[in-house]
Amino acid sequence: MKKLFVSMPMKGRTEEEIKASIQKMKKIAEIYEGEELELIDSYIKDNLPKDNNQAIWFLGESLKKLAQADVFIGINEAWDWCGCYIEIETAKRYGIKIYMIPAEYVIDGYNALLNRLHPAVHDVLL
Repeated sequence: MKKLFVSMPMKGRTEEEIKASIQKMKKIAEIYEGEELELIDSYIKDNLPKDNNQAIWFLGESLKKLAQADVFIGINEAWDWCGCYIEIETAKRYGIKIYMIPAEYVIDGYNALLNRLHPAVHDVLL
């Protein structure tokens, strides 16, 4: 069975929201592939080391999991999420089969999330 890695923004979201989005993306990837896929659990809830750049630590753990993948699915808006962007670029450069979908299809309230995390950008755009 092929292994699926799901790249999903996590900042500003609850564990339940993240896991619901991951399941939606898994279903979409299975439709594209025409078969059931084994999900690589990309949700990282380990206790991270103190006194470091937490985002880079999480990215490192995520890339370890990506190394197992046959198939990758991520969001089109990966450019707005550093970790997601690096994951997609890594998958591309290392020949992992990729599917990309609009974030609003799998993240409820995606625009509200962006507004909450980047209020200055939201103010400029409106």
